[in-house]
Amino acid sequence: MEHSNISKRLVIFAEDPSDTRKSLRKRWKNYKKDSRDHRIWRLYPLRILAVRIRKFKDNSDATADFSSAFFISQTYQSSRYSTDQALRSSFYEGSTFQDTLESLGVVNFPSQSKGTGSGISDVLPVPEKVEPMPAKISLLLVETPTFFIFELSSKTADADSEEGIETDKDNKAYEYLTTGKGRNRKVLNAEVQTYTILAKSRETEAEKVGTKNNYAYASGWDMYDTYSNTAEVPKKPLPEPKDSGFSLDSMQVPVEDKQMIKIVKSPSFLNSLRVIERLLANNNYNKQQQIFRGLLEPDPFREDIEYNYQLMLLWTFKNEKTKGRCVTAICWNTINDDILAVGYGKFYYAEETTGMVMIWNVKNPVQPERVYNFISPVTSVDFSSQHPNLLAIGFYNGSIQVIDISDVNVKLIGMSSREDSPLFEPIWQIEWYTDDDYYKGMEFLMATSQDGRISRFNIEDAAYMPYFHLMRVSRAEGKLKGLKVANKCVVPGIPIARHPGALVLTQHPVDSNIYYVGTSEGVVHKCSKNYYHQHLDLFLAHEGPIYQIKFSPFCDRLFLTCGDDWAVRIWAEGISEPLLELSKTMQTVQSADWSPCYSTVIANVSGSEIFIWDLQRKAYAPQSITKSPSKCRSTIVQFTKNGRCLLVADIEGNVHIFSLEEMPFPAFFQDSLMTQALKRELIIKPDLLKKIDKLEGLSFDKTKFKKHFR
Repeated sequence: MEHSNISKRLVIFAEDPSDTRKSLRKRWKNYKKDSRDHRIWRLYPLRILAVRIRKFKDNSDATADFSSAFFISQTYQSSRYSTDQALRSSFYEGSTFQDTLESLGVVNFPSQSKGTGSGISDVLPVPEKVEPMPAKISLLLVETPTFFIFELSSKTADADSEEGIETDKDNKAYEYLTTGKGRNRKVLNAEVQTYTILAKSRETEAEKVGTKNNYAYASGWDMYDTYSNTAEVPKKPLPEPKDSGFSLDSMQVPVEDKQMIKIVKSPSFLNSLRVIERLLANNNYNKQQQIFRGLLEPDPFREDIEYNYQLMLLWTFKNEKTKGRCVTAICWNTINDDILAVGYGKFYYAEETTGMVMIWNVKNPVQPERVYNFISPVTSVDFSSQHPNLLAIGFYNGSIQVIDISDVNVKLIGMSSREDSPLFEPIWQIEWYTDDDYYKGMEFLMATSQDGRISRFNIEDAAYMPYFHLMRVSRAEGKLKGLKVANKCVVPGIPIARHPGALVLTQHPVDSNIYYVGTSEGVVHKCSKNYYHQHLDLFLAHEGPIYQIKFSPFCDRLFLTCGDDWAVRIWAEGISEPLLELSKTMQTVQSADWSPCYSTVIANVSGSEIFIWDLQRKAYAPQSITKSPSKCRSTIVQFTKNGRCLLVADIEGNVHIFSLEEMPFPAFFQDSLMTQALKRELIIKPDLLKKIDKLEGLSFDKTKFKKHFR
């Protein structure tokens, strides 16, 4: 058999109506003998036999033996499955074989040959030439139309409208924070602990309210008469606001202006104005307030780290009313660190002035929140720990008042009485304390006066606070321990006063029954609340009045004193000699304070200069000297609670707030750093070093003090 003219054809044997299955099988066996390469598909339900011939030379001889065979000249290599399915579906529906071929587009039969018993070979002649199947078939992929399931159009606004301007601002801010310079902004991670609010559930039984049912009948005539009587009553005009005084000018003021004046003086309107003032002040002092709260700290990994101990002025608490008034006392609120109470009095004895207390807020450095005026100059102020809204005020005339600062006007809670209180000289210092002994948990008020008395007051429901005598210091006689001074030539005579003035009062950091009193003669008295007529110990600290006594926040055995002899001295309880002496100028040291962040840093004011000392580096000279912006005499210096800022007050009524810049990093073990610094400075005083070693540390063992108060 020659293979030169080979093609693929599909031969379908259709059964004649007169044929049977046996005759069809017989003819197939005869065909099988002639063809070697073949495939067969059998469709039993249709009684059709399909044979695919792959290799044969010419189909004229092969079809001569089959009267019921015909040839299809189209190749079905790629559409075999679809053709079989079409054949099956057509025969299942009951159509004839000829109809199926016509539906496939294979051949068109004449109308007279359908359904007859004549062979198909009579209709389709055998083609002489068959086109070969192409080697490659190209497929063209066409994209279908896009169907949008959901579409949301963008929202825009006109550029000239208010919405368009706001949208433009938002877009610029977004670009600034994402792709502009704002993406390099500094972000601070800060942790905040929310205070736990203690709540208590209580149950109570309400009393039964008596009720009574009642009814009345109202006819249409009753309602008509009532309405007619109401309409005849003339309407009364609204009452005009009453003036505080009668004058001819008030009669000429229109009613609208009087109502406006009443609105301006209303408390709700004034509170709204205070809130607006805080917002406006925040625009000008936003960066300074962040520095005050410690939100803008310097980078600890910066390259240009220098320890210069500089002071940068943030703002000054002052206004027209404070001009020329000496700041005599300041106190931060015990709960809110933004609230500061400032007392204004007199500095020189010959001055004649009145007293004033202002409540300043860090949120508004321009104007105070409260202003309270008094007849006598103010000498000291202090906030209560249990009731932060109560402020105790001491006056130059010897009286004491406790007011509630939550009210705009002076709301008196308690005051001292002249009937049972012998105090008539200036109250130099007042301090709240909580008793841990007999009156455990109760809060009392202690005060020191010029006549040497240490008094105690208790706030009760009555208007006057009862007076209780604690101690009255006496003049020190004989040779005193402590500071070594040169012998003085004493002129014999009668002293003016038998008792020195008690200027300073400080509680013991561990034992609540012990307190220290600094007098005008430079002596420190160690007293107890259990002994009313004698002191426990005393020593000479300064050659003049003492203005400050403060314990260290890290080493509670150490405390500092400053006075009129131009020096700040550091003492240790149990050692009667001063450990260190800090002195720079020949001027009075009015105030000094320990830093709550650095155990070795001390600040003091002398004249118009502010000194910053660091005992870790050197004790013979301060680290920095800053001139006061007002260039007048300073009276008070105090660190803020977080230790990042310094407060300085002067005799002209200014309260300056400074931030500490270029400071060293705080040490992890502050007490150890202080101990090492002291021992290094006392290397030339071996006797003092031995006494410090005997103390077994510069901090008290608090367990030894707690056992007495269980």
